[in-house]
Amino acid sequence: MVYEQSKTDLRRSSVHPAVRTVGERRRQKSNRLLFLSFLGRECSLWLSLGGFHERGSDWEATGRIYNAHLLLDPQGTLVAAYRKTHLFDVELEGRVSLKESAFTNPGPEIVPPVDTPAGKVGLGVCYDLRFPEMSLALAQEGAELLTYPSAFTVTTGAAHWEVLLRARAIETQCYVVAAAQTGRHHERRASYGHAMVVDPWGSVVAQCQDGMGLCYAEIDLAYLRHLREEMPVFSHRRPDLYGRVGAPRTPLPQ
Repeated sequence: MVYEQSKTDLRRSSVHPAVRTVGERRRQKSNRLLFLSFLGRECSLWLSLGGFHERGSDWEATGRIYNAHLLLDPQGTLVAAYRKTHLFDVELEGRVSLKESAFTNPGPEIVPPVDTPAGKVGLGVCYDLRFPEMSLALAQEGAELLTYPSAFTVTTGAAHWEVLLRARAIETQCYVVAAAQTGRHHERRASYGHAMVVDPWGSVVAQCQDGMGLCYAEIDLAYLRHLREEMPVFSHRRPDLYGRVGAPRTPLPQ
């Protein structure tokens, strides 16, 4: 199985760059998807592809898109499409300023894990990584491998990228595979890179650096199942105690 983080051109403009170039990128992504589908068929590969822009239902009025993660089987058939549910609206003074909701709609649902030769694959995108409720929901639905094609900033990536990936792997006892965008968009934004694979114990078993690269890892489902038998954390969970942990009644203190 091959995991790819699609590149996105975020050029400055008086109109938000993701909206200004979406028509051009949509054509490019369509051609790219056709090519990748052909390549997957030729090589008999499953492909996990992140960062494809899909027009939202209110496109004509707002110009908003969905940020979609696509899964293709070895015949090049689209078997699952997940639309990013958590949008990156963050203001870190002097470091990061992004408002994804200005040009993106939140996806309506979590997509059930998909059966593949590498195990049952759960689909996420980038900022979804920060929400353990989502990864736990996928694991409870049977996921054995979680995927997060991402474009972390250098600031957030250096501080949190590996920690979050390892945390999601440990708490779900899943493999976590995270393709990662790398490179500089303009003088104010660069992507962190460091694509990696983490095993269900939380060990990093493959990793790229901050430049373009490719890494490989074996997905050992026998090891995953053995680990879950030795440490059956899901059977130890106490949902009767957790209440509305995914939906706090009042905002957290600022």
